[in-house]
Amino acid sequence: MKSKILLQKINSYSPDHIERFVRESFTLLENRRQLLSPSNKILLKPNLLRGFKPERCVTTHPAVMGAVCRVLRDLGVKRIDISDSPALGSLLKVAKKAGYGDLSKRYGVKITPLSNPITLKTEENIPGLKIAGNIQEYDSIINLPKFKSHCQMTLTLSIKNLFGLVIGKRKPVLHCLVKNNKLTFGKMLIDIAKQISPSLTIIDGINAMEGNGPIKGTPYPLGILAAGTDMTALDRVMTEIVGVNSKNIYTLEAARIKNYGQWNLDKIEFVDELDLNEYIVSDFKLATYPMDITFNPLRLAKSLLKQFYEVGIKEKLAKEI
Repeated sequence: MKSKILLQKINSYSPDHIERFVRESFTLLENRRQLLSPSNKILLKPNLLRGFKPERCVTTHPAVMGAVCRVLRDLGVKRIDISDSPALGSLLKVAKKAGYGDLSKRYGVKITPLSNPITLKTEENIPGLKIAGNIQEYDSIINLPKFKSHCQMTLTLSIKNLFGLVIGKRKPVLHCLVKNNKLTFGKMLIDIAKQISPSLTIIDGINAMEGNGPIKGTPYPLGILAAGTDMTALDRVMTEIVGVNSKNIYTLEAARIKNYGQWNLDKIEFVDELDLNEYIVSDFKLATYPMDITFNPLRLAKSLLKQFYEVGIKEKLAKEI
C-alpha cells in the first residue's frame, strides 16, 4: 500500500493559501471524525528551537500555526495546546518572539510547557532517554516541523522535529550518549517517533533554511508546503526535492533499517497528480562544515549556564521591569 502525500507550491505566507492547504491536509486522516471530535485534546508540536523572529526561518512560521488553529476550531476541536522544549529560553518567551503571541487571544489555544519526563525504552538501549509524560494527556498530536539544513544531521524534517519532546538539556546529553554515531542517533529518533506517532505532519517549507542550520543558516525560498501521515515518506520526498542523497539523512537511513514508514520513493503517492521533477531545486546549500553529533563537555556546561541565565535571571528581571 502506497503512502499518500499532499504537496503544493506556495510562495508566500498568505493566510488564505495556507488555510486551504491545511484543510485539504486533514482529508488525509482515515479516522478524521474520531481524531477531531469536540471532546478531544490536540497538541501542536512546532519547531521552537530558539527565540527568533519568523523571518530568520529558525521556527515554524506563525501563519502556518494560525491556519492549523483556525481549521481545527472550524472542525469543532475545543482544546488545542502548543508545546515544545526550546534549546535556550522559556517556551512562552520563545513562542512570543516567534510570533505566536496572539494565537491564544485569537483561537483560545494554550502554550503549555512540557513536563513529567518518563523513561522511553528503545531497541538501541540508550540510557537516560526520557520524553515528556504530559503528552499522554492528548488524543492526537500534529507535528509541524520547519524545513531546515542541519550541521549534524544534514536536514531536520518530520522525524527529527519530535526530538523536541525530550525536555530541556536532556537533548544535548543524549547527543553525547550515542558516542558520535549519527546512525544510532537516527535510530533513537525513529524509536521516539514510533512512541509519539503523530496523527498528521505538515512541513513548513515556504521559506526554508539552508546553510549552517538549524540556527545559523540563511532563508531559502523553497516555496513548498507538504503534509502526510507517514513521516518517513514525507522526509523522503523533501530530501529528493533538495537533491540530497537519502543515505546522508540519518533518520531516513535508520527508518529503512528499522522498516519504519515508506522510504521507497516509488511507493509514495501524491494526492494530486504531479511531476515531482517540477519541485526539485538545484541550488539548496547544506552546512559548510558538518559537525559531530557529540557535544564536548565544555560546550554542554556553557549551554547549561546560558539556559540558567536566560530563564533564571534575564527573563525574571524583564518581568519585574
